Amino acid sequence: MKPKLFFKRNSSTILTVLGCAGVVATAVLSAKAAPKAKRLLANAELEKGEELTVLEKTETVALTYLPVILTGSATIFCICGAQILNQHQQASMASAYALLDQSYKDYRRKLKELYGEEADQRIIEAIAVEKAEKVHIQASYLCSDCDISSDKSVGRPVLFYEEYSKRFFRATVEQVQNAEYHLNRNYALGGSVILNELYSFLGLSSTDFGEVLGWAPTDEGEYWIEFNHRRAKLKDGTEFYIIEMPFEPRVNYDDYYESEEEYYANNPNSPKLQML
Repeated sequence: MKPKLFFKRNSSTILTVLGCAGVVATAVLSAKAAPKAKRLLANAELEKGEELTVLEKTETVALTYLPVILTGSATIFCICGAQILNQHQQASMASAYALLDQSYKDYRRKLKELYGEEADQRIIEAIAVEKAEKVHIQASYLCSDCDISSDKSVGRPVLFYEEYSKRFFRATVEQVQNAEYHLNRNYALGGSVILNELYSFLGLSSTDFGEVLGWAPTDEGEYWIEFNHRRAKLKDGTEFYIIEMPFEPRVNYDDYYESEEEYYANNPNSPKLQML
């Protein structure tokens, strides 16, 4: 890589490193200059025979603190310069992402116009199937971990669909049932669970709404979180199982008598439930 191109691409990093070095250098030079300045002031007052004025003190120690001032100024320049360059880079990246997003939307729109909504949905489903990865389900048990996901006795991985986050993933039936069991185990031991705990046991990434949706016992019961696995097919004939929850997680799961509107009024910063 050419030096000019290297410095252009890494200018903010270089300025940040120089700024850090400048902070250290300023502190060291200041520590060295302080005793010398103190001696100069003492000698000047001794020669004058009285206390120096502010202007006289400044003139006496100016040269001593000059390296400190120059180093400190250069440090400030490096820190500010790095921040400005970072802002420019972030703005450029945001513009690039916006352009990419617009191109993707234009592509989706034209695809629907030429081939219809059904073709667009089939492509999305096919991509979701391709991206489905094998998951490993594990949980803590006393002082050790419980993990049977790699056991040779488990069945073959099949395709599942989680209806709340609208995600496909591959796992064995035993692994999914194990995740559901451990969720109910935490439910029984802790008195409540959130949706993200299920995602964690399934090997899926957490979501914002998964932090506020959950289960807790109610007057009507709900002492066990029920799951149903309904078989379905994609347009290309691929079979999968939809994970359904007859007792759906609630936003105000820890306060059964509080409505959803009241919950968001009392917790304005909580993420709203937005399906992907």
